Amino acid sequence: MKNIYIKNKTFWDTIKEFAPGIILGIIVAIFSHYGAKYSNHLIGYKSLISSILLGIVIGIFVKNIFGIKSVFNKGLDFNVKKILKIGIVILGIRLSIFEIFSLGISSLPIIILCILSGLLAGYILTKLLSLPNKLGVLIAVGTSICGASAIVATAPGIKAKQEEIAYAITVITIFGIIAMLFYPFLSNFLELGEKSAGLFLGTSIHETAQVTGAGFIYDETFGTVNVGKYAVTVKLVRNLSMIVVIPLMTILYQRESSSQKNYINIKQISKLIPLFIIGFFIMSLLRTSGDFIVNYSDIISDDNWQTFTKQLTSISKFMLVVAMASVGLTTDIKSIKSLGLKPFLVGIIVASIVGICSLLSIITIN
Repeated sequence: MKNIYIKNKTFWDTIKEFAPGIILGIIVAIFSHYGAKYSNHLIGYKSLISSILLGIVIGIFVKNIFGIKSVFNKGLDFNVKKILKIGIVILGIRLSIFEIFSLGISSLPIIILCILSGLLAGYILTKLLSLPNKLGVLIAVGTSICGASAIVATAPGIKAKQEEIAYAITVITIFGIIAMLFYPFLSNFLELGEKSAGLFLGTSIHETAQVTGAGFIYDETFGTVNVGKYAVTVKLVRNLSMIVVIPLMTILYQRESSSQKNYINIKQISKLIPLFIIGFFIMSLLRTSGDFIVNYSDIISDDNWQTFTKQLTSISKFMLVVAMASVGLTTDIKSIKSLGLKPFLVGIIVASIVGICSLLSIITIN
């Protein structure tokens, strides 16, 4: 049998170069998935510990305590750059255009206002504190939209470093967990009511998992039944903004970083938008089309369609865990230390501004 050559290397040589790192990332991801699941079971809350965060933490621990040999580098880099993008594309199946209408148009102004306030606050603070632009963008996007998913979706478009990705996710996850534990009780103290409490949790907390946890912490603690459902629905609509915000942030960042200040035409914009973002949008349209077919024909049963979308969502999430575990496995603490404490300051201020904006908007409307 003849060997297949790829750029002067056989196919098997290429496999040998990439396999160790890919397998290592998968092993850490599996451990993180079941570790988070088991830990959450012991604690008693379904979404308290994120498998993505656990994957990063385990990866960083292994990298900085035991070290990672160079034989793993190419595979880990493949996980971070390729597996990540595939996972983001598949993630689009979670979001249907119909979900906007099921929630109600009334929530959209608050969602938009919170996203804009977070992005603007992040931009201003990044300039005032002389924070690296890429890190500031990642923290602002992660806080404003959907945490780690928004960060990892934005990072390739602005060519962020792996240390910046890990730092940004760590920053927004820390404050997201604090908000998840504190905001349900704040909502009850302010007597917001079920719908308003769900709207507050869905617009002010970063990660979808954390929003879910906060919503059901509220329901379980205060004897309600709808806050979790409202919070998750609002969060899904908020997640949909990734389709618009992430390409926009990529374009704005690349314009600001360019020595040329010319206006960008449609042709230039099409080149700036990463292909995986287009793929994400296509998957979202697929979800919308599938929901339409299920609702108005007998071609696909609802059970089969829900099973299909849930399986794709699970695959996407696992790919993101593999990618984030690989980020941790390639993150040097010494490099992160050089970034200083400013990102944490930006993170807490932006998160607070988003929360305050959400509360004031809800109280004003009601």
